[in-house]
Amino acid sequence: MSQHDSLRERVEQHKPKNTKSKLNDKDVYKAMELVQKYLKDKKEFQNFFNTNWELSFSSEIEIKYMIDFIKRKKIRHDFCYDCIERKIVPDGGILYLVNKKTNEKFPLVIAEIKRQGTNKERIKEGKSKQATGNAIERLGKNLTGIKAMMNYEEITPFVCFGWGCDFAVDTDETLTVRTKIIVMNEFYQLNKIYVFKKDGTSDANSFAPVSMFFREERWSVQEMFDIMKEIAETSFRYYLY
Repeated sequence: MSQHDSLRERVEQHKPKNTKSKLNDKDVYKAMELVQKYLKDKKEFQNFFNTNWELSFSSEIEIKYMIDFIKRKKIRHDFCYDCIERKIVPDGGILYLVNKKTNEKFPLVIAEIKRQGTNKERIKEGKSKQATGNAIERLGKNLTGIKAMMNYEEITPFVCFGWGCDFAVDTDETLTVRTKIIVMNEFYQLNKIYVFKKDGTSDANSFAPVSMFFREERWSVQEMFDIMKEIAETSFRYYLY
């Protein structure tokens, strides 16, 4: 096979994945919009929005913001600034609580959505299986930065929704992928909401599990909203109560 034909085949393989990824992004953005509306409409929070606070959404997080957020606690002083102008781009973006007087921004919920696995479709089409994909490896980079950013807070308001045949249960192939996710989540359970750090004391560091929801079936907007609103509301109360 020529180099041109090989490149063309790879592009064709990724076309359906890219199309579905765009649909995933639209769905998680819709869920994020519902979260914003939910918080703004909640009577208990009206007084905050009528005074010093507002919500702000961004599709990306600046590395400079992440470092500055760590610096707020005046504990850590050693940083590498080589990537200070770069950004990370979570699939579902980030919702901030913003102090209108000081312009300080506090993360309420950060969302990712990953689809991994096309082997069922390939088998139906008479094609051979492919190796499991690398969506999880891409997820790990963003999560490492987010956990560092939230290290001195008691919460880590991150959620990832994963779907696709690579996330089905009870096969050798899928167990390999799920193991990567479990290790990434510090050996805490999947498909469970975690916001606050856990299992630490004044004499020992806490762990920082996050909300990792993975299954074979695609996630609906309503399902993502139900989970994201709980994370965002918990974060809101953490900062303001």
